[in-house]
Amino acid sequence: MTGISTLDQLRTTLRGQGVRTAYVKHLSAKQDNSKNQIYLGTGLDGVTNLFPAQMSSRSASESSAKRKSAVGQPKLEGRLDFAWVSANGHRQDAPNTRIIDYFQYPEVRLSGFLKGVPDGPRSLVRDDQGRFGKRILVMGTASDGKVLGIVLTELEDPLTLDFPDLPFAQAGGVLRVLTIDGDVSRSPEDQLRDEISAIIRGGWHSSRINRGGIIAPFTGSQGGGYTLEALLGVAANGNKAPDRHGFEIKGFSGSRISLMTPTPDGGYQGQHSFREFMERWGYAGQKGDGSRRFTGLHKCGSVNEKTRLCMRVAGYDRASDQFGDVADVAVELVHNDTGEIAASWSLDKLANCWNLKHASALYIGFVKQAGENGTDEYRYGPTALIGRGTDVWRLLRAIDSGLIFYDPADTIYAIGQAKVRSQWRINARDLPAAMSVLYAGSEMVTL
Repeated sequence: MTGISTLDQLRTTLRGQGVRTAYVKHLSAKQDNSKNQIYLGTGLDGVTNLFPAQMSSRSASESSAKRKSAVGQPKLEGRLDFAWVSANGHRQDAPNTRIIDYFQYPEVRLSGFLKGVPDGPRSLVRDDQGRFGKRILVMGTASDGKVLGIVLTELEDPLTLDFPDLPFAQAGGVLRVLTIDGDVSRSPEDQLRDEISAIIRGGWHSSRINRGGIIAPFTGSQGGGYTLEALLGVAANGNKAPDRHGFEIKGFSGSRISLMTPTPDGGYQGQHSFREFMERWGYAGQKGDGSRRFTGLHKCGSVNEKTRLCMRVAGYDRASDQFGDVADVAVELVHNDTGEIAASWSLDKLANCWNLKHASALYIGFVKQAGENGTDEYRYGPTALIGRGTDVWRLLRAIDSGLIFYDPADTIYAIGQAKVRSQWRINARDLPAAMSVLYAGSEMVTL
């Protein structure tokens, strides 16, 4: 019995675990299916990205009987580090919890949350649920990265019958958003816009960093991002949850924006050591500095003249906008003359990396100037780009279109020191176009 009576009590319980944003599902009167699974939505857009998950590909759909079934379409599942939590903060691990994309229906469901849990919530067992009355599932990511779940029931929790009408996490979705700190009646996006607007009105901000709640001056190339996080109350290198109100916050300057840094797990580079790769595919550094480098822009639709490599999204048919079997889907760097694959990234590798980018994001530019005390200062906005709902399939389409490209800065210096820098980037001028591909919904706003 959880015994949660008020919304403040629920928020206090979650706050004590380090949860900043929670997601709420009003459960159906009868369990969504006989497998004790819970329906989360009609697609992966923004669902897996709400929670840190270990993504893996599954076999293609084989169903041809289900209405709207898409035979042969790939499926993904995300394993969650999940635990049920009581009102007093006690955790009970649910090690088999996962989010599964049943593409052929199409449905995304939460599954396995009772398997291996000796004292799991009986209100989620299909044969027992009737006696609990109305039920509400609440999930959020704790400060240590574990996803926590609480089930409120009419039988045990007075709050259930007086639960507030919360805003939806995304248009057309079934999950609602509960901000742990802030006005629950206003959408997280509106609250974030207000906070960003206040930062913009504040003008120039000295470079700083939030180290576990302690604000300190910061010097270095990452100052623009760290300062923005500090102004929003977000700790640098914090937990795996989204930065603020369920959004990833990305400050940028210059002509190119770095999105992610996954290293290849296939091709020559994935099968050999970094030094072997650099010897085979790298080139001598300029000005006789004794270094060996692998750099330059590589994207779909063009050949890098220095490396003679071009990029392709294997297993994707652009004309029909269809993906093949999961085993065939990958991003590859291919030698234009020989066909040799110098490097490749598997679907699982990219899905896991992109899953850390979160379902919703706000991108805002900044400019820098030298401050009076020698510390850099930053000014943000006034425009920002907001994206809502993403998944790995959108990422792959953006790569195939050439909007997102590989821009490595791999180096072995003359002294033998190695620097691995696998950068996936986008041109700042192309960000609006890329947002419309990467996200289910996006817009440019003036704050």
